[in-house]
Parts: sequence; structure tokens; C-alpha cells
Amino acid sequence: MKISYNWLKEYVDINISPEKLAELLTMHSFEVENVIYQGESLDGVAVGEILEIEKHPDADRLNLVKVDVGENKILDIVCGAPNVEIKQKVAVALVGTELFNGMKIEKRKVRNIESSGMICAEDELGLGDDHDGIMVLDKNLEVGMPLKKALNLDDVIFEIDILPNRAHDCLSHIGVAREVAALLKKSIKYQVSSIKQDLKESSLSIKIEEKSLCKRYSAAVVKDVEIKDSPIWLKNKLESCGVRSINNIVDITNYVMLSFGQPMHAFDADKLNGKIIIRKAKKGEKILALDEETYELNENDLVIADEKSPIAIAGVMGGMETAVDENTKNIIFEAANFDCTNIRKTSKKLKLSSESSYRFEREIDPEMTMSAIMKAVEMAKDLAGGKAEENIADVYDNPIEKKEIEFKFERIKNLLGVEVAEKEVVIILELLDFEVAINISSRQSLSAEDSDDKKIIKVKVPTYRIDIERANDIIEEVGRIYGYKNIPEVAPEVKMESVVSDKTLSLEKDIRTISEGLGFCETYNYSFVSEKDINNLGLKVEDHLELQNPLSEEHKFMRISVLPYLLKNIEKNLKYRDSFALFELGRVYLKSDNKLPDEKRIFAGVVVGKNIKSTLFYELKGQMEILLNKLGIAADTECPRRGHSVSSFWHKSRSAEIIYKNKTIGRIGEIHPNISNAFGIETRVSYVEIYEEELLEFYSKEKNFQKINKFPSAELDLSVVFTEDVKWDDVKKVVFTAGGKLVKNVEPFDIYRGEELGDGKKSIAFRISYQAEDRTLKDEEVGVVQGKVVEELGKMGWEIRN
Repeated sequence: MKISYNWLKEYVDINISPEKLAELLTMHSFEVENVIYQGESLDGVAVGEILEIEKHPDADRLNLVKVDVGENKILDIVCGAPNVEIKQKVAVALVGTELFNGMKIEKRKVRNIESSGMICAEDELGLGDDHDGIMVLDKNLEVGMPLKKALNLDDVIFEIDILPNRAHDCLSHIGVAREVAALLKKSIKYQVSSIKQDLKESSLSIKIEEKSLCKRYSAAVVKDVEIKDSPIWLKNKLESCGVRSINNIVDITNYVMLSFGQPMHAFDADKLNGKIIIRKAKKGEKILALDEETYELNENDLVIADEKSPIAIAGVMGGMETAVDENTKNIIFEAANFDCTNIRKTSKKLKLSSESSYRFEREIDPEMTMSAIMKAVEMAKDLAGGKAEENIADVYDNPIEKKEIEFKFERIKNLLGVEVAEKEVVIILELLDFEVAINISSRQSLSAEDSDDKKIIKVKVPTYRIDIERANDIIEEVGRIYGYKNIPEVAPEVKMESVVSDKTLSLEKDIRTISEGLGFCETYNYSFVSEKDINNLGLKVEDHLELQNPLSEEHKFMRISVLPYLLKNIEKNLKYRDSFALFELGRVYLKSDNKLPDEKRIFAGVVVGKNIKSTLFYELKGQMEILLNKLGIAADTECPRRGHSVSSFWHKSRSAEIIYKNKTIGRIGEIHPNISNAFGIETRVSYVEIYEEELLEFYSKEKNFQKINKFPSAELDLSVVFTEDVKWDDVKKVVFTAGGKLVKNVEPFDIYRGEELGDGKKSIAFRISYQAEDRTLKDEEVGVVQGKVVEELGKMGWEIRN
């Protein structure tokens, strides 16, 4: 948004420099992105008057012109423009001037005649595109006056970023002036002529069919206007804000919009057919807009129409059929308030944006229409000689009321962190046009927590502050005008409490960290499966919960196992890698008697290797022992038990339960080859699932510190013959029981099967580590304990080889 410094000064007595004002606005209201000194390129250009014109003796198209530039200076200038005339006021660039395009004006000879300056065209001064002739100025301008002062171009333009929350009231000079007045603690000054308003007495007939899309429609008739160029001051004001001058009537509507923020439009009254109707367009209805493009409308577009056809796309652009032109004699000014969402949709659909739509899309105050109309009528009288009807038509069925917000005064300190004096709060809010009352008796709007006898502040919000909705918005206004730089940077006084750790989250975090350290990669999969996945896994469809509105057939049921998508992950990744390990932390959903399913959290992991067969299961088992040990749960897991399977996807002889303290906390094993093949996997897959709820019973973040034993250990080897059905865990239990506290570790290092042992037998060689906590063990002492171990192994019927 471009805002003129001089224009602002018409509404507020500004006693600070443009730079200071830009800083003030940036720190308290909006970011000023750029400050442009408008007349800088016009230094050295003055108003001159042509006194004499003679033909150049050596050039048919050149003239010798004598120009009065003030201070008794008469310059001889060679000029080739076709439109020079005696007594014209013109723009003269004096010798030594550097124009905006870099051209330096010097004395020079043109066809042997010396020229002392240049009479300029618009484009040479950067004031327009016209180069057909010299720029002819107002005949009433004073000779010798600097051009930038004569054209009111000694101005500073602020380019301000007005954010959407303040577009309601600040996309205008009066809106920004209100901010400036509040910051400078001054009153704002602007007057609108008082014109009687009464719909019943107006000659206009207005009908609003879509009252939800048009809250208010105001219009006035001005007759006998003269369409002509606007005066230079009006042109300059508009063009300084980036708006092109058209003619005096159209320029008035743009001036009012830039002043008040209320978009306006002018119709040629004699081109209308009957009453003005605000309605939705008919399907396929078309309109030729002012940009000379034809737009096809639909039933969602709001239009301004007469009894024949649309005459404007409401809030976006007027139509050519009723446009004001040089033959217009009678006009209708309109100022309306439209639904912001509808205007935004229409503008986007038609790919048609305008200054009006930009404002309507952001919602504006319906109370502005009458002020805008009255200002436009006043200007039409002065600039176009028009005669206004005594009354203004105004359809406004449901006037909005000022919002009232009530809260405890101490809340200001609680929110801002600094105590602002009551008097200062009142001054700030009243400067912003709020109505303020303190210590009122009414408490009806307060919440229960605000119901004590402390000081209460009640604020009435001006209708144009649509962004103010609650107490915190009011307090923010106090804070920004008071100045955030005046609020000390101190830590808030709050009650400090220790963070309560969530045990489930801590467990999952540890599982992720440990698993990734063991070489697993985490996957994130859907909780939904297809009927095909269920069948491929060998499960029953009726055990699954079916979704009423599935995303697709692939996501029709809630999963009761994490395995299906893990197998799909394996199938995809085997195309690129020979071996890998994956895990997922997710939920399964089991049917229950309650309305909601029984959700179970599960850790599931898989290990796959194209060239790994017999050791794959033991690799996964070892990794799970490490995982559980690091979680503070001793690796007391069961070895695979033949024939012990709970689900059809497990291999019948290669799966087992993971048991800790006589409780099943998970299952581990290989996936049945038929299941793997159904998912396109032709290699072995080892799979584990651990149940979080059962794991939480034994998990603790607290760890017991054990100091490193400083005494040496003694290691002795044994080789024992067992039948094939003997499990290694059973052997370990016998050794630990017989050796007591002195046995620290039992580790197998060789398994042998051979003819000399006989069928169904195996020999396991293992190493026993002995160590005491308080002394160095003697050989005799170790020998005694070793003897007890051998004796207990013998009692089990196992043969000691050495």
C-alpha cells in the first residue's frame, strides 16, 4: 500500500520527519518497506512561461523560444515540440540539471544556435508516457516556482505492508492517519459534508435480493456534471499512490477509496434501465467489463444489475455499458458492502483483480458507505459542477453494533508482563477510538475465574476494527502503542514443576535408539490391510474390524498383526539389498466387547538375508537379548520349542515364546515359507514381536550401578554329551545353580555331532568363568566349585567328556 506523507498531514498534525514516522509505524503498527522521496528527480526543473517563438533559421522543425523562468531570467531554448505556444506555462530543465534518466542539461549549440536549457515532455521528467509534445502546465502557476512544488510532488511516499488482520481499516490514508494520530497522541481531523440521507425521498429504486451477500448499498444521484480532466492536485495524489488518472468523476471514486478505504463506482445514470438490483448472476450471463474483456458468470457470482442486464460484477469491476464517458451528464455514485468470501471466489474464478476486490476480499466496515458517498458528492459539485439530489439512497437492514468487551484490569499486566498505569491505558484506547469505562458494576460477560471484586475495564470497539474480538486483542493494542521496547526482558514468574516422564514414550524412545544401534531401520506403515493381505497371512477375515468408509480396498480392515506391511517392505527392499533388518513400533486393533477396539502397542522386527539360512534366527535372537538387556530386563528368553506355534504365519518348528519371570512378553521365530512366498519373498525371514504393555511391567529408566570387579577371573572348559532334546538354557541353569555366586558367565564355543557319539546326541563345549567380589580365587577353591558343577551335570544323566 502506497501512502502519501503530505496526504497524511491533511488529517494529522505531524511534527516529525518522514524517516522518524516510518520508524514509528514499523515499531508499533506496520512494516514500512520503503520510503520514496518523490520529487528528487525534479531538482533543477522550474515553471517557465513562453514569451516569444521564432522559426530556427537552419531547421524547419525547430523553434527558437524565449522562456521566462523567474528572477528576471529569460532563456533562449531550441525546441522541436509541435505544440509550443506563446503564454504557455511549461516545465523547464535548467542548465546543470540531471534528469531521472541520467540526461545532463548543458548549454549547447543546436544547428549553430545556442540553447540554454530544455522544455520537457512528460516522459522526460518521469511523470508519464507522453512524448508527443511538451508538458503544458496550469496557466495559474507562478513563474520560476520549482516544478515539484508546483505539482505538489515535494512529497514522500511510504510503501507499507498492511497485513490481512488490519486490511479491514488501514488500506486507506484515514486508516493509517488514525494510527499516526494515536502514536503521536494527537487527534485526527477530517470532515465530510452533511447531506440528508433518506431512501424514501431518493429518486433511486434499489432492491437487494441477496442480503447475506450485500449488507449495505448506498447511492446518490448527481446531475449536470461536466466530464473533464481532473485538476493537477488530484492527478498527482492518485498517481503518487499508483492509480492512473482517468477523468474527474472516476478520479473522485478512486480518491475516496484511497482516503476512506471504501471502494466506489460511478454509473452513467442515463444508461440504466430501471431500478438497481443486487442479485446473483444467471448461469451463462455475460458482461463486458471496464477492462474491455467479456466475462461469463454463474449462479455464485454477485452482480449489480438494472432491470435488463448486469451493469457491474459486484465488488470487482464495473461494466462498459454504463461506464462514465465524455458524453455523460448525470451520474450515480454507489458505495456498498459485500461478503468478502463471495468476492474472493468470484475474483479468483474470473482471474480478475482490482483495487476494489482487494479491499472487499479482506472485509471492510459497512458503516463507511455513507461517509464515502457524501465526500464523493461534495467533490463532484466542486470539480464537475454537478447538482446533487437532496437525498441519498441507503439500504441497510441490519446495522452492526459496536462490540463490547469486558475483563479484569489486572489481566493487562498478566499478559504484557509490565504494569501500565490506568490513565495510560485509557489514553491509548481512546486515541485508538475505543470507548473505555473502568470500575463498572456489570459482570455478566465475565467468566467464572474473573468473578471476584477486582477492577473491571469495559471497552466498546469501533465498527471498523473488525479484527478486535476478545480481551487479548484489546491488550495487544495497549502493548503495541505503549511500545514493546518499553517492556523489560525478564523471565515470567511461573511455578516450576519437574517434568513427569511418560513411561511408554521413554520405553519407545529407548527401543528406537537401541534398535537403530543394532542395525535396524525403522518403518512407518498404514494400520489398514486388505482382505488379500489377511488371506496371504493365513489369518481370518472375521477376526478383523472392517471400516465403514475405507479409503480403498487396500485399506479395508484394521490390522491385528504388524507383519503384512513388514513383508511388503521386505519384498520391495530385496530388489536393492541382499540383507537388512527392519522394525516398526505400531498398534494392532483387536475386537472387544466395548464400542472401541482393544489397541495393543507392539514392537515388531524382521531380519532378512538372501545367503543366510540356519543362523538367521539366532542372529535375531541375539539382537533381542541385547535389546532386552539394555532395557534392564535380563535376557532370559526361551529357546525355540518345537511345535509351539500360536499363529499360522509362524514356522511350526522354528518359533518360540520370549518369557521373562514366567510371563510371555513376545514371540520370535521364522515366518513359514508359504507365507513368505505369498508376499513374493523367496528367502527366509526371521520375525519377532514384543508386547509393550507386558514389557512396561518390567521396564524402568532407573539403572543399578555395578562397579567393575577388580579381582581376576578363572576360566575352565568342559565338554559334555547331551541328547538332542536338551536345551542350552537348561544346561546354563544347572551350572549357575551348582556354582552359586562364583559363576559369572557360561558361554558355549563348540557343538559337535559324530558317529562315535551315536545317533540323537551332541557334544557341547563351553567355558565357565569364576570370579569373587571380594578376593582373588585360589586354584583349590575353583577346583571344588568345578567339582560340584561336574557332579550336578552327571546327576542329570549327561556324560562328561573332559
